[in-house]
Amino acid sequence: MASEQLHAEDPFNAFGGLRVLDERMELRFGIVFLLALTAGCDTADLQKDFEDRAFATPEGFTQTDDTGKILSEDQDDWRTAPAYIAGVLIDPAFPNPARPGSFISIPVRVTNFDTVQGGLELVSYDANRIARRLAEIRDARDPGSYVFRFNGNLLGVSGLTRVFIVDNLGGLVSYGDLLIEL
Repeated sequence: MASEQLHAEDPFNAFGGLRVLDERMELRFGIVFLLALTAGCDTADLQKDFEDRAFATPEGFTQTDDTGKILSEDQDDWRTAPAYIAGVLIDPAFPNPARPGSFISIPVRVTNFDTVQGGLELVSYDANRIARRLAEIRDARDPGSYVFRFNGNLLGVSGLTRVFIVDNLGGLVSYGDLLIEL
């Protein structure tokens, strides 16, 4: 009979049972879930603020030479969106300013696997907010260095203009301003 009692009892019951362990696990799960939910809301709010700023009128630009050396920096250019901050880095476009017909390069570094689902596109928007694809990186899932390279004539404008880097779903990754000089 004593043998049956020992086998019938759960070994954890000597210290309050599995119920206490389950309650602790539920509490931990609840705390982790709330933290994740709060962080998600913060990221969503930060992403929305970032996107609002991206579609403001361009002011200033990061000046670079033909090799990509930064000559003067605009703190608003080439920042990474909050949704991508842990895995994508953008270097400033070069040369900037550029002449019509010159090729412009924008280096991109993906630092983590699957940060980007699929590829990236470089786009500009016309006055009616219709996107014009300037260049694309078809697959940027794996960590590595990539470069957008495009002819400045594709912008179809001169003066200060803003370009955007988006993912395959249209999510904003970064933006920056280019000066096309005549």
